[in-house]
Amino acid sequence: MALPVPQTVLGGARMTDGIVVPFEGPGAGVGELTWGQRKVWALMRQAESSLSMGGAVPVTDGRTVQDLASELAFFMSRYASMRALIRSGPDGTLSQVVAAFGEATLGILDIPAEVPAEVPAEVSADVDADADPAQPAQAAQAAQAALVAQALADQWEATPFDHTREWPIRMAAVRAHGAVTHVVVTISHVATDAGGIAAMLEELGTRDPLTGEPKNPDPAIGPLELAALQRTASGRRQSEASLRHWERLLRTAAPLRFGPHVDRGEPRYRRAYFTSRALHLASKAVAARLGVPASTALLAAYATAVVRLTGIGPALIQVVVSNRFRPGLADVSHPLSVNGLLTVDIAGADTATDQEAPFEEIVNRTQRAMALCSKYAYYDPTQLEELRARINEERGETIELSCLFNDRRLGIATEPLGPPVSRPELEAAQGESTLRWAEPFTTYLDKLMIQVGTSPDTVELEVQVDTHHVSVAEVQALMLDMESLLVLATP
Repeated sequence: MALPVPQTVLGGARMTDGIVVPFEGPGAGVGELTWGQRKVWALMRQAESSLSMGGAVPVTDGRTVQDLASELAFFMSRYASMRALIRSGPDGTLSQVVAAFGEATLGILDIPAEVPAEVPAEVSADVDADADPAQPAQAAQAAQAALVAQALADQWEATPFDHTREWPIRMAAVRAHGAVTHVVVTISHVATDAGGIAAMLEELGTRDPLTGEPKNPDPAIGPLELAALQRTASGRRQSEASLRHWERLLRTAAPLRFGPHVDRGEPRYRRAYFTSRALHLASKAVAARLGVPASTALLAAYATAVVRLTGIGPALIQVVVSNRFRPGLADVSHPLSVNGLLTVDIAGADTATDQEAPFEEIVNRTQRAMALCSKYAYYDPTQLEELRARINEERGETIELSCLFNDRRLGIATEPLGPPVSRPELEAAQGESTLRWAEPFTTYLDKLMIQVGTSPDTVELEVQVDTHHVSVAEVQALMLDMESLLVLATP
């Protein structure tokens, strides 16, 4: 299957060649989508996007085009979700067709020997420090390679997959002087999620160096097998238990999460990044003192800050839960992360005084709520939408679920290392925190979402917001409040 890429990517770089990569693997057949795939497919339809993951990664270890072709063959052969095409029947029913064998294409982009004039001169600052300064032409070519790789990654991210005909993974090598400088990979969200990518990279890195065989000869359960299990009586019981949890919360929740719509002009749908070393250190310190995950400490601060900001409590938050903790699902490649639901009451024992509970108590409440949220985040998404519609109709109002939290730090240690950090150190680190606004969205499905980035030595919160419900100034106040809550909770 040919890769969907324009002939000229940037500055004369062309997809001049490609390697056909044959593959063969287990798990073939035709069947339904899994719960996770169906949830992702619905989001993709709403967003009019494949919600793809991946990017451009520098290659600094001498890997060749042949090495990358071997990696692509491993992904295609090992993971059935990479060999799945999605079909829609006359009645709109979705099915997936997993191939037993076939061919994929590793694209190759060659950087021209003469760097075009439109390449900015300052990009040479981004060239690897080991580049030979005596060869400015090569340095310019290396800088051009980085630009080309990112341009291709951007184009692929913006180009929806044709899931009826195209494998859900695109991969290309960028070459300069005949050597690979970058690999570009884009994978449709219906084929994987962040946990799936982590599992794939873990297995890739632990292959036998001589044979290329995986450490575990038995592949994880494929999407067709899991979909069949989810249709069994046991699978239905798990879904029904989860739906009962959602129903309990939805029937008692206040209908609104945020205040009324206020037209604040354009751009309406914004994205910001709050980077805070103080938040990183304080959340780990609070987590260690209270015996909870650092993610729970951050979530407790988020719940508290949102209730303070909106005046609407208890907090009702959709939390992205990876179901890979369930038996037999740890190494699955296809999407398993879905939204769980939790509620956190920040009110103190004496409600007449309108005082908050101590933050340590809010953290403990969040931990208990998160245990239930994770336990009951495994369900049939179609049945959940039917449940929500029924409850909204019975209550005569729509229960808003537009406040979300997603901690993407899979596999990154968040426990404190070294001596405890003092309050003065944390307060000094607060002065380093930054908030920057990035390119806005053209459309956005929710009102407020916080995603925790994967940096190991700081906390970077990506804020996605509908500014007609949460203003730019309120976003900044929310971030600073979360940071202060955790810093002040540190002895």
